[in-house]
Amino acid sequence: MDELTTLLDRKVRTSIRVHGLLVPANSLQSRLHVFCQNLVRYTGVEAFPVQLKGSATGLLYRGRNFLVCTAHQLRDVREEEIGVLFLDENTYISSAGYTRFKASVQQTGSDEVDLCVFDFTEQVEVKASLGRRFFTLRNNDVLEDADEVLGYHAYGCPFDDQTYDIFDNNHVGTVIRSMTCDPEKAPSDPALGSCRLVGAMDFDPNGLSGGSVFATVLHGDEIVLKFAGIINRAGGGVIHFIKAKSVQRLLDLSFAYSKPPRL
Repeated sequence: MDELTTLLDRKVRTSIRVHGLLVPANSLQSRLHVFCQNLVRYTGVEAFPVQLKGSATGLLYRGRNFLVCTAHQLRDVREEEIGVLFLDENTYISSAGYTRFKASVQQTGSDEVDLCVFDFTEQVEVKASLGRRFFTLRNNDVLEDADEVLGYHAYGCPFDDQTYDIFDNNHVGTVIRSMTCDPEKAPSDPALGSCRLVGAMDFDPNGLSGGSVFATVLHGDEIVLKFAGIINRAGGGVIHFIKAKSVQRLLDLSFAYSKPPRL
C-alpha cells in the first residue's frame, strides 16, 4: 500500500490541472496542439483554391466558438475569404463573421490591436467534430501578470512545415509545431509577453503568427494550465505573443456585434 501511495503521489506531482482535471505532463502537448490550426484563404482560383495564411487559435468563450489570429496575417485579404480546412473530408469551412479593430485604432503604438476574431459558432453546431479544436476559455483560465509562470507551451504552423501540393496532387498536408519555452523578459509593450524556446530555433518561424501560447503556473501546491496569448512574431529563439487579457477584451467586444448563440 505504501508503494501504491508513493506512486500515486508522484503521478499527481507530475500532473497539470487543466479545467479542474489532472493531466499527466507527458501527455499535455498532445492535448493542446489541436487548438492550433492553419489559417486558410479561399482564393476562388481553380488551380490554387486555398492559400495558407499562417496559424490560428480556437477558443470557446462565453458559449461561442472563436478562431483568433493576428490582423497582419490578413493584409490584402478580405475577411470573408478566411476559414479553416477540414482535411478528413477535404473541405474548407468559412466563418459566420468577424471582429477586428478599425484601421484608425491600429495606428496606436501597441500590438494589442493586432488581432482579429472569427465566429465559428454556427459551423460547430452543424459539424460537432469541429468543436474539439476550440479550447474552453473561462476567466480563471486567463494568464495574469502576477501569475508565477513555470514554463510556456507554444503552437504554430510555420510555412516550411506544411505540404502544399495542390496543382499536381490536390493535396495539402498540415503540421502543427509544438514548442516548449522558458519565460523571457517581456518587451516594452505591456500588451505583449515573451518566451524563449528551450532548444534552438532551427526552423524558419514565418507562419507562427496566430498560434497559441499556454502557460503552466504554480498555484498553491499544484501546477495549473492557463491561456497565455496569441503569437504575433518570432525570431532569434524568442516568441512574442499578445497577452490573453488583450485577446479576452476583443472577444468581449465581439458580443456587441454578433447575435447570441442558440440554446
